[in-house]
Amino acid sequence: MNDSNKLFIISTIIVFILTISINYNAINDYYKYVLPLNTLVPSPNFFEDNQNRFKEIHNEEGSECFTTPNENLFCYKQPRVHDENLLISYVIGENGIDGEMHFDSVENGAFYFLMLNITQGEGNSAIITFADKGYKIGADSHASFSDSFEFSTKIEPFDTFVSHCTTYEGKSVTLVQYLGTKTIDGKDYFVTWHMPAESEIGVTCEYPQLIQHSLGHNFREL
Repeated sequence: MNDSNKLFIISTIIVFILTISINYNAINDYYKYVLPLNTLVPSPNFFEDNQNRFKEIHNEEGSECFTTPNENLFCYKQPRVHDENLLISYVIGENGIDGEMHFDSVENGAFYFLMLNITQGEGNSAIITFADKGYKIGADSHASFSDSFEFSTKIEPFDTFVSHCTTYEGKSVTLVQYLGTKTIDGKDYFVTWHMPAESEIGVTCEYPQLIQHSLGHNFREL
């Protein structure tokens, strides 16, 4: 066997091994992260157990509504001042899913949970940076970091992701949805809202993998 044939055979074997490795990783990630994400269901009427709350906010003067790509209608009341760079409000869907809205000053950026910062992108998109050093979750949350991490990604309006687990076994998490930017009284704000979600089997609470796999996931109730 000449050298060229040996090289061809060796190259073929290497490509075969790499293909198996890549496919194995993709399949492993699918079962470890993607399938559990499909089991997550946002908790209805969590912030306020009132079946009539959607109609009340929908009809409230100054309230606003938006429809997500999944054809879910949500309404929120006029935001109130939390501090000079943050307004907050309450949002609820016609399907009963509710949450807390954050209007963070674009000038100062946005940071909470594992979001280190949000900066403006093109149009209504944004660049969001996640990092373990931005850990601002609270006593009700559970996260373990095998390694420190920091990564940035572009997000578009209605992109949704898991921000963190709130139970060790991953049966309860917090979801965050980005809604774009909004101008209020001449000041630009990043608009996000967060809500709890539950899973009977639980998700894998590893970071940043959980966040990365949840980005772009289609949570149909949202």
